[in-house]
Amino acid sequence: MDDVIVVGGGPIGSHTAYKLANSGLRVSLFEEDEEVGRNVICTGIIGRESFEKFHLPQKAVLSEIKSVLFFSPSLLTLNYAPSNTIAYVVDRDIFDKELIKRAKEKGVNVQLGRRVQEIEVRKEFVEVKIFGEGSAKRARAKVVVIATGDDYKLQKSIGLGAVSNFLYGAQVETEVEGLVQTEIHLGNQIAPGSFAWVVPLGNSKSRVGVLTRNKGSFYLRRFLKERLKERIRGKEVRIFQKRIAYASLPETVKDRILVVGEAAGQIKTTTGGGISYGLLCSEIAAKVLKKAIKKGDLSKSELAQYDRLWRKKLVKEMKIGKTGRRLFEKLSDKYIDLIFKFIQKNNKIMRLIEERVNFEYHSDLILLGMKLFKRVT
Repeated sequence: MDDVIVVGGGPIGSHTAYKLANSGLRVSLFEEDEEVGRNVICTGIIGRESFEKFHLPQKAVLSEIKSVLFFSPSLLTLNYAPSNTIAYVVDRDIFDKELIKRAKEKGVNVQLGRRVQEIEVRKEFVEVKIFGEGSAKRARAKVVVIATGDDYKLQKSIGLGAVSNFLYGAQVETEVEGLVQTEIHLGNQIAPGSFAWVVPLGNSKSRVGVLTRNKGSFYLRRFLKERLKERIRGKEVRIFQKRIAYASLPETVKDRILVVGEAAGQIKTTTGGGISYGLLCSEIAAKVLKKAIKKGDLSKSELAQYDRLWRKKLVKEMKIGKTGRRLFEKLSDKYIDLIFKFIQKNNKIMRLIEERVNFEYHSDLILLGMKLFKRVT
């Protein structure tokens, strides 16, 4: 019997398995896909500080983001260019494979093409039913970690419920002529209450996408046609879409069960990014599980420390992010232009904004934005 079974071989599941195995625990990881990292719909942007903190694979880096050019609805611009690299853009195929390779090297029993469809919690262990290669088998462990991304079937089946609110991302990879830095485009005709992005990958390739509450594909096509038509090179591009959790599970633990990453709704409510928050929660989970297994107590009350700790770190950020998004959704294009003009005329304001920028944590910047909103009105 394993100490831990991890369900899901994405970055968060792989990192959790790696951290647990590195603590000397017996760990198995089951991933439904035959290969990790293929056809992942993700911009792949990870803040520099998180990249360094979690010792993420440099080999996966496609490009560095050193500045960001913001466009208003009428194409007014603001340029953010700090002295240090802001973030890295990664190749998710290489990134995911490197993280699962790390887990294997620490002794994790990685099994691909194996879907966990049932979890049954017993008094002394947890039993999972696994399907793969046309047959089913069972495996046991002291505890199960669910890291299944935006698939909530297992959580629902064991009474933890599911995330009910989502944002939707739509993205393409294409060639954009003359792209020298990352661009963020605002406007209700582009991405109502949200934003579109154009991110250079190197070798003339770019990722172009939008984040919206609905109709992501529609808005992305319009953005490509109306803003980028003269800059796009190459053939017709295929649009990929993904839903993104916009709320956390009410509870992320129960007896012998713990949920981590997007499977728990641990996502930035501003940008929809999930890797950095998921990795942070992964490390909290590993520490709590190591202690609980050593103590021999894997009850909900013991594992609840994980739920308390990650919420203490992130819930305020997530709530302020939602408040900021609600306010931004109410702004007209005309008003967004007014804000750009106001910032352009006030160097002091731009310096204040730059001081508050943190790639992973946006609450300080949003609170400053609320104050500026009052001044503009």
